[in-house]
Amino acid sequence: MVRNNEKRFLKSADSRIESRMNVTLEPEFSLAERDVRAMVRLLGEVIAAPGDIRAKRRFLMDGLCELVDATSWAWCMAEFDPDKPPSFIGFEHGGFDEERFARYIEAMNHPGHGEITHRSSVELREKRTHLTRTLRQIDPAMVFETSAFGAAWARADIGAIILSQRPMEGGGVSGVAVYRSVGKPQFDAREARIVHIILSEVPWLHFTAFPDQASQDITRLYPRHRTILNLLTEGWGRKQVADHLGLSINTVHGYLKVIFKHFGVHSQAELIARLTKGDGGDRLDLAI
Repeated sequence: MVRNNEKRFLKSADSRIESRMNVTLEPEFSLAERDVRAMVRLLGEVIAAPGDIRAKRRFLMDGLCELVDATSWAWCMAEFDPDKPPSFIGFEHGGFDEERFARYIEAMNHPGHGEITHRSSVELREKRTHLTRTLRQIDPAMVFETSAFGAAWARADIGAIILSQRPMEGGGVSGVAVYRSVGKPQFDAREARIVHIILSEVPWLHFTAFPDQASQDITRLYPRHRTILNLLTEGWGRKQVADHLGLSINTVHGYLKVIFKHFGVHSQAELIARLTKGDGGDRLDLAI
């Protein structure tokens, strides 16, 4: 049985969704009633779903992918500054197997990423509000399809993208994306609107800030360092990283020294703890 506070949430969400339908993306059309009902139902189910905030994120994103016929999704903290290369940390994801997600991480850290996302980064910096854009809106000249960057995404079997970004406290964004495989149609305005409305209705599920300053400053690391960092936080071992990237184990050790020095840690376990729990500066130690 839905509790009274959840009933109030559903009624409030229904009202907010209807009020937003004419102000996001394509103002000349409204979503169909069946879409509104499906979104309200999903939001209510997320509230009632068991588990912690990560479990609720996964429940939400799996349901959202069903609504817009997406094949995979990812949610992370990101630095999207037009004057810096994009960087990402703290991934949560669904719809990928291990090998495909590794190729996805390589694509995310490709040096050509900034050229494609510069337009949306400028818009986000100017508006400082939650924005949702399709690949066609991010890259109207369709540079993506003929670039080395686009080829890297094709190797990860990603051909269509909706990117939704919510600014975090102190800089950076809580970045969410849904994807379709290569060969599938691009996302349309209706699907982008559904993604935007759903994700803008759950501010409590978004990342609020980087766990520490070193995490926010990962743009200082080179793309290869960031790729290895992302794979390590997925639980990959050093040999597995070396084999996947075609590097020697000694080369990976060298990259790790730079990564560990950047974060002030001495092991992979410390690194993962640092990126999930921060450096402790947000806690008051009462054991005096």
